[in-house]
Amino acid sequence: MQTRPLMPNFGLEVLGVDLSSPMDDDSFAEIRDLYFSHSALLFRGQDLSPASQARLAHRFGRPKIETRKQFNLEAHPEVSTIGNVKYADGQDAAFFVKGGFGWHTDGTSACHVDAATFLYAVEVPKAGGDTLLCSTATAYENIPQILKDRLSDLKMLCSFHAHNDPLFEGDPDSHIPLTEEERLALPAVWHDIVQVHPVTGRTVLYMNFDPIEFDSVSLELGEGWLQQALAIATQEQYVYTHQWVPGDLLIWDNHAALHSGTPTACYESDRRLMHRSFVYTQPTERTLENLDEVNAIFLKS
Repeated sequence: MQTRPLMPNFGLEVLGVDLSSPMDDDSFAEIRDLYFSHSALLFRGQDLSPASQARLAHRFGRPKIETRKQFNLEAHPEVSTIGNVKYADGQDAAFFVKGGFGWHTDGTSACHVDAATFLYAVEVPKAGGDTLLCSTATAYENIPQILKDRLSDLKMLCSFHAHNDPLFEGDPDSHIPLTEEERLALPAVWHDIVQVHPVTGRTVLYMNFDPIEFDSVSLELGEGWLQQALAIATQEQYVYTHQWVPGDLLIWDNHAALHSGTPTACYESDRRLMHRSFVYTQPTERTLENLDEVNAIFLKS
């Protein structure tokens, strides 16, 4: 197994691995160690069926069934579709947000912060559709001490609905609204902003950019501090830009990395289809006790 760095401070491309077939325990342990130590892994030239991706997701931990359930693959609901492709009848075949997302952390709406995102390229446009990544450990190391002190004991209240409701209001055709049962299954959660990664021991910044409350300062002040940290974290020399090729699989640790989409306007007349999985890894300080119950709620009926 050969590797080469994506960035000087984080990220690694892993070569000579075929993820479409089951792997032995020693090989997987090596990949898992590389994932934690480098925060993001890239595997090129893969031929991943949904079944292969689901199997790999279960190897990493406990997959979470996506909340926009009409985009979960029926045979393998651990895999969901993202992009702008449509069915023959014109209905969306994947979750798509015009404009794209800015910098964010997947999974801040749950107690369990240790989560891996898998993104596999099925179809890519001729231009655009890149994904950006940066290290939250590097971010913490580079922010000034006064900002470290301000964030050190600060908690933020995060809500999936604060993120999802505006998306639905802006584009009601983008997905089905949640039922009351589904909304209640996703309560708001408090998170420390400065955390210690349970595997690497590195201090990281765990950031969400649409929090609904901070525990000890005003929303305006807390958001201002997060934006100061983000500006430092996303300086050009710290950001990895991934230009997708079909067959690429990118896996990143949401406890140790931020990511962002890029503007969608340049490829909205083209096609982009990604297969996404979201996996809770171990160890963690805050286990999501009711994950099986929540997953059952979001399985297609």
